[in-house]
Amino acid sequence: MKTVIKYELTISKAMRSALSYGTPDEQIDEFIRYLGRHIGADRIYIFEDCPKKNITKNTYEWCADGVKPEIDNLQNVPMELIGWWYDLFEQKKTSS
Repeated sequence: MKTVIKYELTISKAMRSALSYGTPDEQIDEFIRYLGRHIGADRIYIFEDCPKKNITKNTYEWCADGVKPEIDNLQNVPMELIGWWYDLFEQKKTSS
């Protein structure tokens, strides 16, 4: 229960920080930056799926210091290549 409350507070603080920015893109960038730093992630991605084309696109990415961005390499990715990601998400697991 303490872990859930901790994450809820972190998400709330990330939202407050993001809302101090002027544009939706800036707000999203700040939200994932804040969240990534406070949960100890090395990167956070946001993908947008395009079911009609059966692809996904990495539209936002935050990387910790020293982590190489992959956003340019993750455009128009065929859904069949990342199906295993969705399987992990459904199982509430992450990959290492």
